[in-house]
Amino acid sequence: MSVDFSVVIPTYNGASHLPELLEQLRSQVCPENLSWEVIVVDNNSTDDTAQVVRDYQAKWRSDSPLKYILEKQQGAAFARQRGIEEARGKLIGCLDDDNLPTPNWVAAARTFGETHPQAGAYGSQIHGKFEVKPPEYIKSIGTYLAIIERGPKPRYYEPKQKMLPPGAGLVLRKQAWQQSVPKSLFLNHQGRGAGLASEDLEVVLHIQNAGWEIWYNPEMEIEHKIPPWRLEKDYLVSLVRCVGLSRQ
Repeated sequence: MSVDFSVVIPTYNGASHLPELLEQLRSQVCPENLSWEVIVVDNNSTDDTAQVVRDYQAKWRSDSPLKYILEKQQGAAFARQRGIEEARGKLIGCLDDDNLPTPNWVAAARTFGETHPQAGAYGSQIHGKFEVKPPEYIKSIGTYLAIIERGPKPRYYEPKQKMLPPGAGLVLRKQAWQQSVPKSLFLNHQGRGAGLASEDLEVVLHIQNAGWEIWYNPEMEIEHKIPPWRLEKDYLVSLVRCVGLSRQ
């Protein structure tokens, strides 16, 4: 049986992050006619990720099942792909374990998908939630850290502009994924490298090249938690390099 919307959360050693995200999802404000589910894909974690999900399953809301899946093949792309394959939703929202959606995120995502049937993927408005004060230059490279604040109106990503939304807060139309995205992706990262997000851009590029529209939807808002190590020079250099590779 299909549902309207699936939320897929790939995570590796996310026991400390998941509770805040799951609380945000548990408190989503959704219309009664919206059927949805949440899928946590544990990418072979060595911490208490599985127990955290079990604890939340015991007290979860009745209108949206919370599912746990173990994916042993290491890599963010493998975990996300497994979640999308298991998802029953026609629309699939991708959240990382360090993303915090606003209370209407699920409802806004479903509404946009229904009113934009040619949208194969669409991204959220993303605000940075820094754990330490960031240096001034971060403002000029915020998009590389998945900080996306493109204004209050929806925006269509023109293919010629070579700009695409990041994977954090991204919604995929399952039909577009099935028709466009190959089983094996060129770019796939593990551990800290999973945060480089280049495989997310590769996925969206496949969908765009297949003729689907790509959009920015400001009604879907999330906060993206950014720890100090993501402000380190070595990480930022690798990040810019990988994003560049994904656009080749």
